[in-house]
Amino acid sequence: MRSEYPEKAQAVLARLYTLEMTPERLMKIGAFIVTYGLFETSLERALWSIRGVDVEGVRPFTEALSSSDWLKMLGEGSPALSPGCNLVLREASIVAADLAEYRHSIIHGQLIAVGGAPWFLRNPAWHGEKRRKPTGDASTEEPMLDLAIASASTLFSVVRNAESVMSDPESQRSIEKLEPDIIQAKSYANELRHAAYLRNHEKY
Repeated sequence: MRSEYPEKAQAVLARLYTLEMTPERLMKIGAFIVTYGLFETSLERALWSIRGVDVEGVRPFTEALSSSDWLKMLGEGSPALSPGCNLVLREASIVAADLAEYRHSIIHGQLIAVGGAPWFLRNPAWHGEKRRKPTGDASTEEPMLDLAIASASTLFSVVRNAESVMSDPESQRSIEKLEPDIIQAKSYANELRHAAYLRNHEKY
């Protein structure tokens, strides 16, 4: 018996298209999520390297830490690294914190379609309730998604090099060369995290 799941999937896509979730936006959201995932899954190995820890045969210290702890640790760098390398790691941790908020809003937020590019709203007080977790938002306009993809790619480049930073001197130099990119990504990620505020600001 022929399965109907391709048709069902197409029907879901058709409904999303009516909400202005265009194929281009869906593609870019997917590219961002995948690229951020590459950063996130490489981050743990980078932390082992930065801390000079051999995890073979033991439970990694990172398993007991939260994702925010991981980012804080990334920003701390290591005394064994150059000032330029530590600068990039510190800036990368700030970029990642902002970009994580944007990602969380997409993954866990409510899709709001009010004409034009939809937004995702996370933890809104729909009924006047008090929330423990902070609110967040994510715009799906193509330029914003481009900022997200570019920022996530820069983060991935940083931690990919950090995975071997203690064993390969070239990796440290590669991280240092990423300083202009990470500074730019910091601006991008900050704009993504505060897009709604900026949109309502008279100078935006």
